[in-house]
This record gives sequence, structure tokens and C-alpha cells, in this order.
Amino acid sequence: MPIESDDEAISQILNSFKEEYGLVQQPSAGSGQDDSSDSEAVKSEDEADVKEEQQMEEDVNEDSDGNETGKFIKAPKKAEDSEGDAGNQKIDVFDNLNKQTIGKPKSKKEKELMSLVFGGRAELVSNLLKTSDGEDTDDDDEEEVDDGKKKKRKRSAAWEDSDDEKDHDFPHKGQRVEMRATVSRRRKNFEKIVGQPKWAELDREREVDSDDEILKTVGHVVKGTSADLPKGNIELKRLKNLNRETKNEGDITAINFHPTSMVAVMAGMNGFASIVAVDGNKNEKLHTIGLKKFKIACCRLTPDGNEILFGSFRKFYHVYNLISGQSDTLQLRGEGVWTMKNFELSKCGKYLAVTGGFGEIHLLDARSKELLTTIQQKHSCPSLCFTPDSKYLIAHSTDTEVSIYHLEKRRFVNVFTDEGCVNGSFITVCPNNRYIATGNRQGIVNIYMLDNVLKEKYPTPQKTVSNLTTSIGSMAFNVTSELLAIASPDVPNAVKLVHMKSGTVFRNFPLMKAELGSVTRVQFSPGGGYLAIGSREGVVSLFRVKHYQNY
Repeated sequence: MPIESDDEAISQILNSFKEEYGLVQQPSAGSGQDDSSDSEAVKSEDEADVKEEQQMEEDVNEDSDGNETGKFIKAPKKAEDSEGDAGNQKIDVFDNLNKQTIGKPKSKKEKELMSLVFGGRAELVSNLLKTSDGEDTDDDDEEEVDDGKKKKRKRSAAWEDSDDEKDHDFPHKGQRVEMRATVSRRRKNFEKIVGQPKWAELDREREVDSDDEILKTVGHVVKGTSADLPKGNIELKRLKNLNRETKNEGDITAINFHPTSMVAVMAGMNGFASIVAVDGNKNEKLHTIGLKKFKIACCRLTPDGNEILFGSFRKFYHVYNLISGQSDTLQLRGEGVWTMKNFELSKCGKYLAVTGGFGEIHLLDARSKELLTTIQQKHSCPSLCFTPDSKYLIAHSTDTEVSIYHLEKRRFVNVFTDEGCVNGSFITVCPNNRYIATGNRQGIVNIYMLDNVLKEKYPTPQKTVSNLTTSIGSMAFNVTSELLAIASPDVPNAVKLVHMKSGTVFRNFPLMKAELGSVTRVQFSPGGGYLAIGSREGVVSLFRVKHYQNY
């Protein structure tokens, strides 16, 4: 007899299973059903309906909770019992079957039969479709090896979602059964038409993900490359302004990054100094220091990061202790009319050099603030700096001469002429003690080898940068001495970044619409990862230098 539907095939399998193991229902009093009516009920499509599946799940749940005992037991193997009671009531083989009643399958065919019988409706339909298509379900989980043997490969889920098993969208059990059968049917139809996706294949080769490559280079994730900084274009990202929460400093005269903490100190002509946390997102203000009637012309952090010195055009200066929060006002000592409008601290923390009038440079003890000596040069000093090893003090002049003072010998060891300079304006030395950069009022920046200027009277610059046409007001090297920032406050956006190895400027900085204002100060963070640019408009712009991952 041909099988017209899947439901009839299921019914036949269940009937044969019942006859083989002698599973019968306990007789109930007053039962008047005969064999013919029971056979019709078993074969009817209504018993394979969704309502029947719902009733089967309810019976199994009740049995597992212990509320009811099993409705079916294994009857004695007597012909009269099996023939007389087999058709009295509707049969349900999904109730109260345990591992002791049915042993473990001994063959692949028995395993498939048990899967068909004890699986849910969705699994049943899916397995029947597999059998009809001639597919072997076990081959998908096996892999051929060199010696001819097969080893088991289990497919594991990429993730597990606890909400998948709750089915909140289908409160009724009948709806859940329909949903599962529908999902299984649609999955099989999709695989028949489209085939199995490549991402679901067990033996597929893993493709390189672009996100994985990004994680290998992005800052603060893994250690970056040690390759040299490339020339041409530089990768920068503009962040939120460093003083976005303050904006009271006025004309920015100083920017200092803390040597060990991600903190920056900014000061301006309005007499305010702001301490902010550097993160690029919030740049949260930590503290504001206000000095009445005191225009902050110069501000420096001590090398250990414990104190801040504020100088102005007056005969006293302020010292603020970051650890204790105490502020002291100290008078300048020594003869002559000089102020703390321009000063520098040595890296060793021993010396404090202050520019005075008529070419004077006052050298103080940085700890006791006592005057050690006064240095006299021919012309006034607009800018000075210490070498990183704290052996020399180098001072530019309003003329063409640059003086080099030996701190231990307490005398000048050389005075050289800055080539092409008419009036000097700024000077700085790179951290690796290799280069010295001089800037003048004509916008020319000369870069010399430090060893040459210590000995020669007329050294030749290694590189000359003439991209700016107005007076150089600020310069700064980064920590690796690969990058030099130069700026002029006389025109807006007059700032350039110089690639030291090639002696060229980066053509993509600043951008056309950068709106940096009249730049008065440029400063790199200790690790070179951040670049701060202050302006006369009271704005401190912050950039992320992507080539350097550290703060």
C-alpha cells in the first residue's frame, strides 16, 4: 500500500514499534471501543496534528514532575492479552519510556529508528527528509585522515544565547511545535536551493579579518611597530580641545605634559592655569589655579612632576606643589632689574636659568632657589635651553650669535654664528642629544648637529626649513627626535611638522580648515602620542599622533 503522507509513515513506524515491544495501555473500566475504531484513530491525520503533539508534551512534563505515574506499562507476553487489549485505547509511545526498557542501539539502523521515535516532530520531519534524499547524517561529522581511519569532528556553536530556549514569543506549546517544524522545513529548503554556506563548512580555510589586522596596529592594544616615521604624510587625528572645560587662560603662553601621569598644565596671560586629564574624549578639568594681577608669561613643570613654577613680568614668582596643593610666592634675589618672564629648568632638576636684561642670564639652584651666578653675553637673550644631559646651557641672542655655557666649568666653551640668521627668536635641543634647532624672526629654522656647534665657530646646518615666513615663536621635538614642530604666532595656522630624517615638512598638516588660530606654543607628550597646540585665541588643540602608541 503506498504511503500518501509523512504522517502515515510515522504512524506505521509507531505501530510496528508497539507490536515489537508489547507496549499496551492499561484497561479502564467502561471502555467500549473496539479494534476497528482504534485502528482508524491511529491512522487518522488528526492524531499527528499539532494538538496531539501538544498533548504529548504535557504528558511527558507531568511524568517528569512526578505528578502522575506512567499510563503505559510493559504487559506480559501473552497472545490473548496482546490481542485483546492492544486496540482498547489510543496509544502514545512517547510516555514513560526509559533506558532500561529499551537498550542501547546496536546498529546504525536501530540508532536512526530511535532518533525517529524519540525525537520531536521537527527532528522527525527533518530526519525523514534526509532519508528520502539519500543523505548520510553521520558523514558530516567525520573527517578522513591519512591512515584511512575516520575521526569524529563535532560542530560547536559560535555562541550560545540563553534566550533562544525560552520561546517567549510563542507562549502556547502548539505554537512552539509549529514554529520548530517550520524552521526546520525552511532550513532544508534553503540548503536544497542555495547549498551550504561557506562559513558553515568545517574544513574551510579561515580568511584574514580586517579587524584582526587593525588590532595588531591600533594603539593601546598591542605594542606598535618600531619602524621609522615615514615622510610625506603623517597620520593625525584631531581630538577635543585640551582646555574645552576651562577656556579662561587667555593668550596661551605655556603647555606642559606631566612626565609620568596623563595630565597636562596650561597657562595664559589672564593669570589662570588649568590642570586637565588627557584622554582625548573628555579632557576633564582637575584643578584651576588663579593668580590675581599676575599675567603668566612662563610656566614650567619640574622634572619630577611635583611642582609648577609660574613666572611673570614682576619681581616675584609662584610655586605650586601638586602633591600637597600648597602655593608659595617667592621674591627674586640678586642685583639688577630682571623678572621671571622667560626661564628653563634642567633635566637633572638642579639648575634654573632665567633671562634678564642687557644680555644677562641668571643661574639659580632649582631646589633652594638661590642665585648661583650671572652670565653675561653681548646681546639680549630671547630664548635658552639645557641639553638633555644637563652639561650645557645654550642661549640664542637678538643678533646672529649663539652662546654655549658649560655648567660644570662655569664658562662659555663656544659662541657660533647661526647661518642666515639676522635676529634669533627661539632655540631647542632634541631629546637624544643629537640635533639643535634654531629659529629666527625671518621664519628660517636651521638644524645643526650638536657635536658640530660645540666646537665650530661657523657650523653648516644639516637641514634648513624655510616653509614659514614670519618669526618663529615656538618649537618642540618629540621623544624619538624624529619629529619637529615649528610655529609662528604672527599669522593664523602658521605651524609645520618637520620630518627630521629627510628634512622635509609633512604636506598634509595643517589642513586647509584646521582653524588653529595664531599658534603661540607647540608641545609633544612624553611618549610622543599627543601633540598640543596653543593659540592667542585661548584655545589648546589636541592631536593624536597615530604612529606613536604611548602617551
